[in-house]
Amino acid sequence: MGNTPPRRILAYLNAFLKRLGKSQCIHFMVYLVGLIWFIKFRSIREIARIFGHGRTDSLHQFLTGSARKLEPLQEELRRTAFSQITEGDPLLTIDDTACPRNGKAIEGIGIHHSGNGLVKGLCAVTAILKSESQRWAWAIRGYRPKKTCTAKTFKSKIRLAIEILMDAVPFFAGRMLTVLMDSWYSCAEILNFIHGLGWRYVAAIRKNRVVLSGGRKINVSHLAKGLKRFKCVRLSKHKRFRIASLIVCLPKIGNVRLFVSKQTNSFRFYISNDLDLTELEMARLYSQRFWIETFHQEIKQHLGFREVFMRSWTGVQIHWTLVAIAYNLIGIACGDRSRSFRQKIRAFRDSFDPHDLISLAKKRIRRS
Repeated sequence: MGNTPPRRILAYLNAFLKRLGKSQCIHFMVYLVGLIWFIKFRSIREIARIFGHGRTDSLHQFLTGSARKLEPLQEELRRTAFSQITEGDPLLTIDDTACPRNGKAIEGIGIHHSGNGLVKGLCAVTAILKSESQRWAWAIRGYRPKKTCTAKTFKSKIRLAIEILMDAVPFFAGRMLTVLMDSWYSCAEILNFIHGLGWRYVAAIRKNRVVLSGGRKINVSHLAKGLKRFKCVRLSKHKRFRIASLIVCLPKIGNVRLFVSKQTNSFRFYISNDLDLTELEMARLYSQRFWIETFHQEIKQHLGFREVFMRSWTGVQIHWTLVAIAYNLIGIACGDRSRSFRQKIRAFRDSFDPHDLISLAKKRIRRS
């Protein structure tokens, strides 16, 4: 406890402090350490009481005030995440997750799909960047149901996903990037956008999707029943799959390689614009998509993603952005030394004093 933060941590935090005004720097650090050091009930009042000298109103104003600080913080999040990736072809995974809330007059609240069925609350479209064994939060963008938006401000989940991809263009232009998605995002608008950039995608599709094969339209479920040659693909000692592949034409998209995975009593379907992709390569790539589910669990269990103690939509966006910043901070500090995020965040809490990190913002104010 009380160790001086190493240079990589100081450099990471300073990158965000440079994007904020003097009065915002301390509030930024106070809320950030509150997300990391509080085990549960990360309310603005409690964070301000423990780390912010009881200045609840000032901290609340930082979170719910002007939204102009949001884009600079999100831009810096992408830049710092990109700077951490190693050699090789990185993976960008896009998905969404729900945040249950049931209060009154909460901006952006609606009914959303989740792993537990329909839930009432907020929703975010998320993306993580994976390189080798490291995973980095890339984007968390709030989705508002159309009925809660003012005129001409509604953005669908598809549109938010495309904006996330557009934000990746300056970093990966002319470089191979593989995008992983589930069937919700495997629409023509997204797939054509990825293909037009020269990137590769591997995406699941629904069993009722219609393709052109052998000059005729056919449902992929019916197509799978006629396939006889399945390869046994082994990913690990306990993970084996039977997969067949063929090139088909997907309406509005063009030629893709269709992969059919044969389960015990059903089939699952995947597509890629890489027509030379093998069954083993596809299975290895798509198996990496499930890391975003782990990411959702980690930020919900350990960083208070669901603990949004405010009604302002701006406040929700800033809260989620700081959750992503905190997530990457833990990754930079701990690397691969611990096997789970729980171990990493515990090691971080044991190694540093939160007041030392807050003093970093104070030093920056004095220097400026």
